[in-house]
Amino acid sequence: MTLLEHEEQWTAVNRAYLRAELDRLRLLCWRRVRWLRQLWQQDPLSHNRSLVISEEQANRLLDGHGAEREARFFEEDPECVELGRRLDQVEEELARQRPQSVESDDLPSIEILSRSFGLTALERDIVLWCVAPELDPSFTILYAYMHDDVQARYPTLHLALSLPRWQPDERAAARNILLPGAPLRRFKLVSLAEAAPGTPQCLRPLRVEERVSDYVRGFNRLDEYLAHFVRPVPPAPVAGVQLELINGLVHWAESHPAGDPWPLFQLTGTPGAGKQVIAREFCARIGLHLYALDFQRLPSQDSEKQALLQIMEREAVLSRLAFYLDVTEVPTTDMAVLATTRDWLERVGAVWFVGSRERWHFDRPSLHLAVPKPNLAAQRQLWSQSLHNVPHALNGQIEEILQQFDFGPQAIQQVVGAALARARQRPTGEAVLAPADLWSACRDQVGWRLADLAQRLEPCYRWEDIVLPEDALRQLREIADQVAARSEVYERWGFGARLARGRGISALFSGPSGTGKTMAAEILARYLNLDLYRIDLAGVVSKYIGETEKNLRNVFDAAEQSGAILFFDEADALFGKRSEVKDSHDRYANIEVNYLLQRMEDYRGLAILCTNRRSALDRAFLRRLRFLVDFPFPDANHRRLIWEKVFPPETPLDELDWEALSRLEIAGGNIRNIGLNAAFLAANERTKLQMSHLLHAARREYAKIDKLLTESEFGAHYRQVKI
Repeated sequence: MTLLEHEEQWTAVNRAYLRAELDRLRLLCWRRVRWLRQLWQQDPLSHNRSLVISEEQANRLLDGHGAEREARFFEEDPECVELGRRLDQVEEELARQRPQSVESDDLPSIEILSRSFGLTALERDIVLWCVAPELDPSFTILYAYMHDDVQARYPTLHLALSLPRWQPDERAAARNILLPGAPLRRFKLVSLAEAAPGTPQCLRPLRVEERVSDYVRGFNRLDEYLAHFVRPVPPAPVAGVQLELINGLVHWAESHPAGDPWPLFQLTGTPGAGKQVIAREFCARIGLHLYALDFQRLPSQDSEKQALLQIMEREAVLSRLAFYLDVTEVPTTDMAVLATTRDWLERVGAVWFVGSRERWHFDRPSLHLAVPKPNLAAQRQLWSQSLHNVPHALNGQIEEILQQFDFGPQAIQQVVGAALARARQRPTGEAVLAPADLWSACRDQVGWRLADLAQRLEPCYRWEDIVLPEDALRQLREIADQVAARSEVYERWGFGARLARGRGISALFSGPSGTGKTMAAEILARYLNLDLYRIDLAGVVSKYIGETEKNLRNVFDAAEQSGAILFFDEADALFGKRSEVKDSHDRYANIEVNYLLQRMEDYRGLAILCTNRRSALDRAFLRRLRFLVDFPFPDANHRRLIWEKVFPPETPLDELDWEALSRLEIAGGNIRNIGLNAAFLAANERTKLQMSHLLHAARREYAKIDKLLTESEFGAHYRQVKI
């Protein structure tokens, strides 16, 4: 039998079971109505009973033997006896339809509900009384008739207890089933509707939650209110240590004593380690559905919070939910967030998973698992699993991706999905992954995260655009070659097994401003097809203790996954010489530098540090750098080459004196500014770009940098233009 056929069969059985339950409720109502009619016939003012209380009614209430007379009536009245016999037959039929096994998947929904929440027979019947009008609206008329009030078309606790089924001692004990801590109200199965002031609780209208009514009728769906705060955790591949941890949790669950409460599961590790994937796969194996709770959207109002807590407990049972709370970005020193988190975890009786960087302390018993990031072998398996059913022509590019990007299970799954969407957008309509599709999807995966922490630079320069001494150009080429050949050296040649740390490639670009350091970084990024981010030092360095390390951690964590090139401009402001400890500020400043040195050593990507003062850097820091590239102030020959390259081929040029231009003792950045400003001057005059335009722009640039333009530098052209 297929799953669909089984569901159709269960639906038919559930409907038949509910029809039988409604027949049972009608028989109970019929017997009750027989007794009420007997009383009304004995009351001479029964036709005015909604307006006046008769002496007969008062005497009957003062008598105190109404229950005994009612019981005798049911035993002696022939019609009630026949109704009782038919009631017994219906209950026997219901018992035959009801599987005896508690674990059976074929149980009718009302029985699953009753057993799941530990409802008594009366509590179960109250749920049925509340659901009955949804199945048959005529029950509302019966309720009004039995209440002797045409407006009271709803069930009440008094009505349920008045039916000829419950003994007097059972009725007395049943008054507690509507207490706030009892199952009906604790799990929001049934609620008390508003009533006139002074109305006894037993006479207040009972309302069943729409979610519960749908469940009893055979429709199991997540509560709409809860859906605003949680999202289902999607499946993702698992491999390596993550798979071992899942198997260990499953073994623990199988050996856990039945009936004992489960602990809180704490999963600690860095972002992307796969903590949520481990929780999701474990839940899937034991028959639970994992939903992630959005911490930022939790209600703050007590009434809303209480309602959500009750719904979460109810849904944990009805939908077999477990909840995942991610506090990875919340520091353990944030006492307000810690207190709120503890409140939710302690008050919701469900299976909880908490993902964080470090272990948190909770009063609730917890089981801690340290989750390491997947190593290269595990990531290779994750990529293989994600691409198993996806047509592709990658030609071994996965090895390059493994060296450049550090993704966890969920990120890999998302990258493959995004790459496949790119492939489907091609005009040919062939959804075959190409290397460019996957590489671009990898870059996009976490680029948005770095964009909040640094400025993205769009590379526009090529190798032929830069003018540097031969040795500096050779070092830049070596940097690019090392990034491109990491897979070959680390994996195939075995160096990766000996380098647990220090796989990253770090370089220092030193030299005066405008000598091409940023241009070189852009050239590398464009050549390697990687994103380039310039770190905003003003947003990283903080005067508050611990904030700088936190900001640096966020930058490097995001960069680790994206494989981006980090470009620290004016790095000497952050990486200056470590000072001797004279006070607490010096001590914490050294802590920040030491933390940075550690992250630089662990970083797997390319980090470029830019400084105008190489001498200001500590030697201990320089030892951790693989390349030191010097960008000297250009000499006359290099300045001429820069001048010749600064103008695009489309620029209309007059006869320019390259020799005179090369005598201007300025850096490449200033040359670019002069060339651009001169182009605007020429465009406004509708002429070709001439030496006069360059002289005008050069004087403006010299004034900006507090330098005097002399006749010896510009030669005969000096007197051509006046400013």
